[in-house]
Amino acid sequence: MNEHSIIPPSSASIWGAPGGCTGWVSMSQQYPETEDSEDAKEGTASHEIGAYLINDHCTGPTVRTADKFVGRQAANGIIFTEEMYDGAKLYADDVGDVMRDRAIFGGPGYGVEKRLIMPDINEHSFGTTDAFLYDNRDAHLFVWDYKFGHLPVEAFENWQTINYINGIVKLLPNIKNWDPAAVTIHIRIVQPRAFHRGGIVREWVTTLADLIPRFQTLHDNAAIALGPNATIRTGKHCRDCQARHACPALLDSGLGFLETAMQPVPVELDPQSLGVQLAIIQKAIERLGYLETGYKEQTKAVIKNGSIVPNYIMENSVGRLAWTKPASEVIALGSALGVELKKPDDVVTPTQAKKLGIDDAVINAYSEKPNTGLKLVADTGNKAKLFFK
Repeated sequence: MNEHSIIPPSSASIWGAPGGCTGWVSMSQQYPETEDSEDAKEGTASHEIGAYLINDHCTGPTVRTADKFVGRQAANGIIFTEEMYDGAKLYADDVGDVMRDRAIFGGPGYGVEKRLIMPDINEHSFGTTDAFLYDNRDAHLFVWDYKFGHLPVEAFENWQTINYINGIVKLLPNIKNWDPAAVTIHIRIVQPRAFHRGGIVREWVTTLADLIPRFQTLHDNAAIALGPNATIRTGKHCRDCQARHACPALLDSGLGFLETAMQPVPVELDPQSLGVQLAIIQKAIERLGYLETGYKEQTKAVIKNGSIVPNYIMENSVGRLAWTKPASEVIALGSALGVELKKPDDVVTPTQAKKLGIDDAVINAYSEKPNTGLKLVADTGNKAKLFFK
């Protein structure tokens, strides 16, 4: 089995949902991600902590504290942070609460970071679910999806989790003895870093009977996605699609919206027309934003490889002026010059120190603007003019 599914449950909301982008599957194969993003790596590291803490809930009343993780290296090489621990603990504690309420601390109806196969969806459908717990006494299945990212994820009709549930039910003891309408499904999303009106932990309660037609939708869309009739469609999923720079649907959509948005409209619009025009403009901004980020990344890669891209160059980027000396030395410097540079929890910035009267020469000896790497900028021709002047 390959490490990654070509039709992954994690992207089921893109290819599997009704009216979804079934063409995403082939596009993602043509333009695969060469490596995980830093955000993805951090999420994986936080999931690793979560798995340890859930195991602690299985074996005892307490879980490992942050100092057991923070500063140490995760399996993927990322250094654990306190934020990763805090998020993982919220997730693990929610799982632990259900464990204690149900008095289930393991067994065949329990799984954490469990590898699943879903042949009823597609022979290529497999992946790893975060956590699940099944109570056969009253046929309640709890399935968790822990999200460390900032983009809000809904619990209702969460296609990724529905895809996993199709694999989970095959593992559960005695579930076939139950009427699907009597099997209660709890889909729980834990997302500590995203603002959502439903809070950090959100739940959709449904039944296995309600999910069966959704399993069929996933099955049908998977077959279309891997066949010759896949269709590319734009939507919010374009935001993170690795193929957005080469997607004809997104290009047509973005430019089409641009043409529409540039048409003259009456200064005063009736409420109906106003609502339509505002929706057009907002969609245009959204779709063109997706195109912009995709083309920016492609342009950066082309320039870094030594090619010239008209109108754009790469140049070094620097951050804000920052101290290069420890806080204790900065405080001592202020004391020697009769200026208070200490704040309740830190020291003032070099820029603030200048405003307090510290001479520029002194500031420059203690600080610098850090190099933050290369950035893409518009080529006005001024740099070339200065060079050849």
